[in-house]
Amino acid sequence: MFERPASRRQFLSGIAGGAAALSLRPLARASNLAPSAPEPAPPAVKWAGPLPTKHLAWVWQFNQDGEPERIRETLAQHGLGVAMKTHDGTNWMSKWDTSGKALSGPQQIEKIASFFEAGGVPFHAWCVVKGNEPMLEASMAASVLASGARSLSIDLESYPGFWAGTQYAALQYTGLLRNAQPDATIMTTIDARPWEYDRIPIKEFAAASNAIAPQVYWSDFGTASNINRYRSMGADPGAAGVTPAFTLDIAARRLAGLGLPIHPIGPGLISDQSAWAQFMTESYARDVEALSVWRFGTTTPRVWEMLQANPPRPRTYIVQPGDSLGRLAGLWNTSIDEIVRLNGLANPNLVVQGQTLAIPRGIVAPVITPPSAVVSQPVSAPVAAPVAAPPVAAPPPPTTYVVQPGDSAWSLAGQWNTTPQRIAEFNGLTNMHVIVVGQRLRIP
Repeated sequence: MFERPASRRQFLSGIAGGAAALSLRPLARASNLAPSAPEPAPPAVKWAGPLPTKHLAWVWQFNQDGEPERIRETLAQHGLGVAMKTHDGTNWMSKWDTSGKALSGPQQIEKIASFFEAGGVPFHAWCVVKGNEPMLEASMAASVLASGARSLSIDLESYPGFWAGTQYAALQYTGLLRNAQPDATIMTTIDARPWEYDRIPIKEFAAASNAIAPQVYWSDFGTASNINRYRSMGADPGAAGVTPAFTLDIAARRLAGLGLPIHPIGPGLISDQSAWAQFMTESYARDVEALSVWRFGTTTPRVWEMLQANPPRPRTYIVQPGDSLGRLAGLWNTSIDEIVRLNGLANPNLVVQGQTLAIPRGIVAPVITPPSAVVSQPVSAPVAAPVAAPPVAAPPPPTTYVVQPGDSAWSLAGQWNTTPQRIAEFNGLTNMHVIVVGQRLRIP
C-alpha cells in the first residue's frame, strides 16, 4: 500500500544525533513583515517528501467527529484522505478523546493508520506544537511518522494553548525532528491572517517543512475588527468583504517569500457551494494540487460533493496527436485564453506534439444526475470554449458522434472547435448539461 517509514530504532538514533546538529544552525531574526513585502526566504533545505495526492479531511477527536468506521466509509466514498490529530504538546489525544479507539501512542497510531489505509483512505496526521519541551515534542512527532503517517502537519499558532516556546526551542524542535525523519513530509499550518505571522517562529518551521498550510477560514475572518486589520495593512476587502479569494490571495502573497508550496485548509461548516468553488479555483490558480477541509465532524454534504467532483489534478499536460487548445480547454473546463495566458503562447492556433502545457484548473459542480448521464457543469456561469482554428493537418470532424464515458457538452465543444450552445441547438437538447453515454450527437 505504501512504504513503511523509518523504524523506531532508526528514529531514536536520529533524535540522539540531532542535538549535536543544532549547534551548526544559526539563530534567525524574528519576523517583521512589511505590508507590501513577502516573508523573506529562510536558508532552507528543499525536503523531498511528497505532498498529499488527495484532498484531506482533518479529524480532531473520534468522540467529537465520529467513529473511525464512519469516517473511513465517508472519505473512501468521496475519494479523500484523512489527517488525524495525534497529540497536543506532550500529550497523546487519549487525554481528551474518551472513545475506545483514542490515539494513545505509536502502537495505536500504527493500528489506526493501517485501518484507514486498508480501506483506501491515505492516513496523514497533525499535531499542536507548544515548544515548552521541544525535545519530547519532536520525539513524539517523529514517532507518529514512524508509525505510518504519510505526512505530519504541525499546527503553529500563537493563541493560549498553542505555541509558547522561544526561537531556540523552535530550532531545537525542527532540528531534532528533521534529523530523525529527513525523508518525511512535514507541513506547517498557520492562521492565514498575516498579522499573526509575527507572533510565531514561521521561518524556523518553514525551513524544516515541505509546504505551508494556511488555515483559510474566510467564514470566520469577516468581522469588523479583522477587516480593519486588513485595511491597516493596505489590503481592503472592499464591498465583497472577506471572500475566499481575498483571504487566500493575501495569505499566498505574504507567504510567497518562503519559497514553499501552499496546501490551503478551508472551513467545512459552510453551505455556500459557490464559496467553496471560489476557494478551489483560487487554490488551483496558485498551482495547488490538493487541499484540506476542517473538520470531518462539521463539514456539510455540499463540501464533500465539491471535493469529490474536483479531485486533485495534474499540473501539466503533454500535447498528443490531434490536440488543439480548443479541445484542451473543453477537457479541462477552462478557456483557450487562460491556457494561452498561463503558458505565454505567441500563437494560440499552434501546439506541437510532445509540448508540455500548464493547464489552468477549472471547477465543476458535483454530479447530481443518474449514473447513466454525464455532467460537467461549471459552478459559475458556464464559459463557452472560444472557437479556435483547427489544428494543423487535423482531419475534418465527423457529422455524428457517439457519447463516451466522461464526455460533456464542454469537452465536445472544445474537441470540435464549437460551443456547447451550438451542440445543444443542433441536436434539439433541452438541457446542454446532460448528455448520456451511447447518445448519438450531430456535430455542427
